[in-house]
This record gives sequence, structure tokens and C-alpha cells, in this order.
Amino acid sequence: MLVFVAGSMITLGLGLTMAQIFEPLKNIKKVIFVLIANFVLVPLLALGIVQWVLVSEGVRIGLILISLGGGAPFIPMVVAVARGNIGSSVGIMVLLLVVTIFFMPIAVPIMLPGVSVSSWDIAKSLVSMMLIPLVLALFINARFSDFAKRIVPFVAKLTSLATLILVATVIYLYTETIVASVSVLPVILLFFSGAAFIGYLTGGRNRHDRISLTIGTGLRNPPVAILVASQSFASEPMAAIVPLLVAIVGLIILFPLAKISKKSANKP
Repeated sequence: MLVFVAGSMITLGLGLTMAQIFEPLKNIKKVIFVLIANFVLVPLLALGIVQWVLVSEGVRIGLILISLGGGAPFIPMVVAVARGNIGSSVGIMVLLLVVTIFFMPIAVPIMLPGVSVSSWDIAKSLVSMMLIPLVLALFINARFSDFAKRIVPFVAKLTSLATLILVATVIYLYTETIVASVSVLPVILLFFSGAAFIGYLTGGRNRHDRISLTIGTGLRNPPVAILVASQSFASEPMAAIVPLLVAIVGLIILFPLAKISKKSANKP
């Protein structure tokens, strides 16, 4: 899991330039709307769902954790399939990721009152496993771009392998838990659909913004949620499984929609 999280950040940083990150952030109005959608409206959506729908404690924690984290590393991949603006999606993704690293340690104790959790432990994990690898990778790409290009395929393959091992291990260890909680899938579908719709509305009339924000706001950031769940809520396995299921359900829905969007973009 740690290789998956850190590897995702390193792969991301090795393929990014500072210009790609800052270009979409020049539109202050859009940035404000994006932050409100991801760190106010989506957490409120998750809070409303867990209050009105009867779910287990692990599902409740997992849904709230995934709602608090934005900036999934695989956002540009889906945006590329939809023939969207990859540069814009990268900037939004990094913005959401950086805000998440500082927002989540503050928000988790507020959103999960009564749960014993250390804000410092969460912040330390996110900074050490996500922010530092991302910053180091950005530095390497900026100063040693040729070296970055040579090693990024290796890091990407290692991260993909870690992802497969993570998914296989979770399924192997918690098959009974997942099967017993199959009824949570409609809740996950409801959350993903609501979050994606919030992103779609935030994108406004611009096609590229709608694509980037629908994907980014809907998928959230499973690596962040899984990291926090595994280190702060180890007694509740569903807290880590729910973010993983949100990512799987989201990608199953988004890839066909992305291909449909690509076809419509190709029409004269």
C-alpha cells in the first residue's frame, strides 16, 4: 500500500512541469468553485448519506474519508480517454492533492467526532508518503529531465504492480467482509454519482472543465483515504475497502462515458 501511494506521487511528479501545474490556477474564480465543490459540497454529501442510510461503522468512516480527499493520480488518464484538456486536469489534480494533505488532518476529527484519531499522525503520514515524494519528483524532473524520462516507466510499472498486489491482497484477506457488505454498493454508487454531478455542475459551460471536474470530483483520492484508513482505523477494514470500491465503481462508469465523450468531440 505504501509503495502504491508513494509510487503514484513519484510517477505523477516525474511527468509534470511547474507550468502544467500553475496554468489552470490562474483563473481564481474557477479555483474557488473547485475548492468549494471538493472540500465543502462533497463532504456534506457524504455526511448526508451516512446520516440517512443505515451503514456499518467501517463504511461510514470509509465514505467520509474518501469525501475529504481530492486529486486522484489517475484523473489525467481518464481525461485523456475523453479527449479532454490533460494540462488543465493535471493542474486541478495537483491543487486538490496539496489542499487534501493539509485539509484532511483538520477535517477528519471534525467529521468523525468521538473517534480517537490524531491529526498529527494523519498529517505526518500524508506529508511523508505523498507531499515529499511529489516535491522530490518535481525537482528531479525540473533539474534532470532526461533522467526523469528514463526512470518514469520503471516507477510506473512498479506502482501498477503494487496496485495489483494491493487489490489482490485486500480481496484475499477480506473476502468475507466484502461479500457480507455487498449491500454497500448502492451507497457507493449514490456517493460517486452525487460527487461526479457536483463536479459536472462546477465545470459550467466549458467542455474541458466539465470533463476534468466530473472525473476529478467523482473519483476523489482513494490512495489518501486508504492510507489514512489503514493507519488510523486499522480495526475497521471496510474503512479502507470503501475508498477502493469507490475507485473501482467510478472507473467502471467513467471509462465508457469517456469514450462516448471522445466520439462526440470527434464529430464536426
